[in-house]
Amino acid sequence: MEPDEIFDETNERIQRALNEAKRRELEEKFGAHFGGTSKLPPEIESQWLHNIGEFERLHENAKMVKVHAFVGNPTFTPLSELSEGAIPEELDKVLDYLSEHGINVSFLAEVPPAEAYRFATEELMAEEIEDLHLEGWTSNFIYEEFHPNLELDANQFAEEFLWHLFGRKLEYAIQNFAEDEIYDSHGNRTDHATMKSRIESFFSRFAAFPSSNHTVVGCEITSEDSAVVSLKSEWSGILAETMQQQSFSGITKMKMKRSPYGGCDVVQANVFGVDL
Repeated sequence: MEPDEIFDETNERIQRALNEAKRRELEEKFGAHFGGTSKLPPEIESQWLHNIGEFERLHENAKMVKVHAFVGNPTFTPLSELSEGAIPEELDKVLDYLSEHGINVSFLAEVPPAEAYRFATEELMAEEIEDLHLEGWTSNFIYEEFHPNLELDANQFAEEFLWHLFGRKLEYAIQNFAEDEIYDSHGNRTDHATMKSRIESFFSRFAAFPSSNHTVVGCEITSEDSAVVSLKSEWSGILAETMQQQSFSGITKMKMKRSPYGGCDVVQANVFGVDL
């Protein structure tokens, strides 16, 4: 081995030892958890650990301020003074300004420009965050976390249930059901224990599910807290007894309702080709 190579290898061992000491310090002082050995180059890991330590130090002593103060107390044109046609352009200016000052605002579903502008310039400005200004660090706000969108949540959690079901994740699938209201595929009132048995029976029929695709094709809002999601289901299963593959294609109907814990719960799952 050449002298330069020996020097580089020695320096790398020293840097990794220093990094390990820094990791232990952060774990002891701030309760950080890093998992296994880092695969980062030692110099990059050193900077990364430094940034984490700096963030934790500032976080420990940070005070809370309103978003308005955090972004420099800007003056935005009141919504009432903007014409309908001017709102989209002004909204873009506001979102760009906030992003430049470390605040990112996202809208997961379509929100009218006037409502989005009101949210960004009024409601969001009153929120409190830690007064931390670090290069590369941002605070992220999602409109739907303040104003839940039933259609968006119903679609998302219906798809999640089907992902758990055809992924053979029994406990997660059961957890998707509402605590106080469950119906089987035939419309009969049931409970978690019975539904668990039905899903286990379904799993016992098939050795595996080679394919599973479910696409939302509609969502009907049936009340303030309930919706019915329609999905085009295409899935295949290998029969446990014969090892032959069967394919299914049709419409799945999922009755959903708002969960007290956020998002939506499954009330009834009429999955095409599945008797639950």
